[in-house]
Amino acid sequence: MRFAGQGWAVMTAEDLGRYDVIVVGAGVGGLCVAIEAAAVGARVLVAEKTERVGGMLHISSGEFSGAGTRRQAARGIEDDPERHWQEVMRLSHGRADPDLTWRTVRAQGETVDWLDGLGFDFHPETPGLVHGHEVYSVPRTYWGVNQGDSLLRVLERELARWTPEQVRVLTGTRVTGAVQDGAGRVAGITAVRDGTHEIAAHAATVVLATGGYDAEPGLRNRFLPPGCEDAMIACLDHATGDGLRLAEGLGAAVSGNGIFLPVMGLIPDPGRPGFAVDYREAFIELAPAYRTPHEIWVNRAGERFVPEDGTSPERRERALLEQPGLAMHIVWDEATAREAEPLIRNGAGGWTRERFLAEQESGRWIVTAPTPEELAVRLGVDPAGLAATLRRYNEAVRAGHDPDQGRTTLPMTIDSPPYYGITSTAASLLSRDGLQVTGDLAVVDRDGRPIPGLYAVGEVLGNDVFAGDNYVGGMSVTPAMTLGRALGRALAAEAS
Repeated sequence: MRFAGQGWAVMTAEDLGRYDVIVVGAGVGGLCVAIEAAAVGARVLVAEKTERVGGMLHISSGEFSGAGTRRQAARGIEDDPERHWQEVMRLSHGRADPDLTWRTVRAQGETVDWLDGLGFDFHPETPGLVHGHEVYSVPRTYWGVNQGDSLLRVLERELARWTPEQVRVLTGTRVTGAVQDGAGRVAGITAVRDGTHEIAAHAATVVLATGGYDAEPGLRNRFLPPGCEDAMIACLDHATGDGLRLAEGLGAAVSGNGIFLPVMGLIPDPGRPGFAVDYREAFIELAPAYRTPHEIWVNRAGERFVPEDGTSPERRERALLEQPGLAMHIVWDEATAREAEPLIRNGAGGWTRERFLAEQESGRWIVTAPTPEELAVRLGVDPAGLAATLRRYNEAVRAGHDPDQGRTTLPMTIDSPPYYGITSTAASLLSRDGLQVTGDLAVVDRDGRPIPGLYAVGEVLGNDVFAGDNYVGGMSVTPAMTLGRALGRALAAEAS
């Protein structure tokens, strides 16, 4: 055996023995691989570096998509996988991988029904249309009453069906390298448990389900287009690209598409420069489908750059990419604060008007000033530019016509001091690039040849493979589940 890793000392390692499948990472994709492999009779080892399973489900909205489902039929919604696939390709501008996308989309309706059969706690509004990103033509997106936690609870229940002899889950276990046999096949892993305890385990196949790399700025910026390095980090700290680095060390091919489309509406965390406030606590609601906009959005020159009531998320996301520092500043006044719905929200519905008004005065994220010019200084915006923009906007409100941006929702002027502002910076949440794989999810080397014994599923593949240069509803969580389930069954059958 050969050990490929970071200074691994073989003689000191505890050998955990042999399994049929080793899964590295216990997010949604890794859990689905383990569950389905065990159902076919495989012995599975799951190695998770954090102290709990679930990965990004702990902060995710947990939205997933599928066509031709029982829930659609019960509501009289006509849909099928072919139509879903065509919409994914349209929304991704033809840049999603057509074959891998079809492989997942054709079975995603079955995944939805599988969750239904397991007692998943669907939100009563599902299937629905989601307006945070570009919208499907028919309702085919689902989520739970407790967002990502609803998914995690179902998967944990399924995992608990198996004894530790069938599925052994090791949390607090950081994989440090791969074991290869004399022919170069990946045949196991090396790892460290609880920071000090060195272990090794062996298997016929190893599946990398380690998620993305966006919490590691150096690695993330390697894949971002030039000029996007100011993007905030919005994912959990564990997303440091471990699986990608391990596979690259084995010669794996990695995409480099140079694509970045920001998540908008997140708030810079004053206590963690470069990171966003956890959006489970707070985010800025920008979608007019969910809240009527009363504010204006300006760049560092104090100029508006997009109609605030525009219905295309992609248009505003791409417009933000063109602004200096990827920053936007949202401006309103005292009358707006009293009239409009709260600008800040979270998924739990915890932001009442009273809480928002109190937040205005706390000075934690929101700045205030008696004049537009003084507010601009506090926001880092050109004072003359902001003052001129507010004058033109107020004239547009009075005239009922916005000649600058074509905004049609003009509820009230912004001219009642004090004035308020909050800064939001483009954020990265999902890794766009990732490992390149075959149709059966075998990781390939830089010559396009499969690396024997090594597979990958989930965000370690990169979001571009299923969404191209856009965000497409449910095409992150659902491919991880759907392809993870299929991969688990296939690998278990191969090992039997």
